[in-house]
Amino acid sequence: MKQMIKKGLSALSAALLALCMLTPVHAAETASLADALDQTARLQQLAEEYSAAQQTESDPMMLTVNYIRTQRYADATWDMILGMPSEEFAQFVEQQAPELEQLQTLENVQIPATGETVDFVHLVAGAGATYKRVPVVCTWGGDCIQLAGSIQGTSADEEGCIQQLKPYFACEDENASLMPQSDWLADLDGVNIGSTLSSGSDLSEAIEQYYENITGEERARRFVLAQFGEADTGDQQAFRQQVKDKFFGDSGVQLLLLSQKQMTLDEERNIVTVDSMDAPLNAVCSLTADTLAEMLGGAQVTDAPLQGSESQTGETESGEQATRPQAQSTAPVLGQSSLARTMQKHTWLPWALGGVVVFCLLVLTVLSRKGR
Repeated sequence: MKQMIKKGLSALSAALLALCMLTPVHAAETASLADALDQTARLQQLAEEYSAAQQTESDPMMLTVNYIRTQRYADATWDMILGMPSEEFAQFVEQQAPELEQLQTLENVQIPATGETVDFVHLVAGAGATYKRVPVVCTWGGDCIQLAGSIQGTSADEEGCIQQLKPYFACEDENASLMPQSDWLADLDGVNIGSTLSSGSDLSEAIEQYYENITGEERARRFVLAQFGEADTGDQQAFRQQVKDKFFGDSGVQLLLLSQKQMTLDEERNIVTVDSMDAPLNAVCSLTADTLAEMLGGAQVTDAPLQGSESQTGETESGEQATRPQAQSTAPVLGQSSLARTMQKHTWLPWALGGVVVFCLLVLTVLSRKGR
């Protein structure tokens, strides 16, 4: 039984790791944003028609998002976060507009106003996750974990890790980085756009309006407000800590790192990062803060009347933004978060979570086979 649970936890780790594997394996040709948005608008129109004809309630926004992400992010973890893609809706689209299937494999699109390229499916998946209130681990947090894992155990010095990772953080060379610029921009824009979405929103219109006059500074300002709240980006140490608190306090991030054995419980039953990942994870958080600060010119970000952003700041599931008490160890201590308190009380929970995920995967497998 114990061996089965261990296998279950391994399955959870693999599934959650797939969640943050958002980087394309090769650079793709850049497509037209206008064409992608025209197809997205047509897809959501079909989703509305399909939803109106169903006896059970379905959300046209999530039908659209799940249809687009279904090939590139087709694992159980995304299904649990965003809901299962509808095979019936996919069949409906195939009958009405089979050419829309190309949206599922679309990668980079060019933003006309800036000439920048953004991974479109990555953008849509991130916007959908933000719409579902799971922005951190599904966007920038997941990419940061992936990048940090590439140097796990190489250095115990945060600044040394920063120097190792800096050339590959938001790198323009798509083939040289686990976190290329097209992913970084999709992370920021996915959160920004997803924060404005509500039931009944037009996804293509929201994306189009966002990109009409977006600048690097405005992109960063909106993202900082949505994820971290007011901040003085010119105070490097304070802003770095603000980003770390958000990252390490996110329940999705904690669960992913626990499942990968990159977090554990210390003697006082606080959740801490393992030594080999402490410096790399702190380094990617610092790089996130420094990159945003550079985009903003070190400006102080204050609250502004951004439509739809006030109520969607990417809180943890409990609505708390956890803080980490000072400790002698350099590993971040997360005793204040809801997940941390639960882990302190129930040390068996990571194993149980693995068993639950395995059970869910088995149920999904049986249901999918019956549906064929």
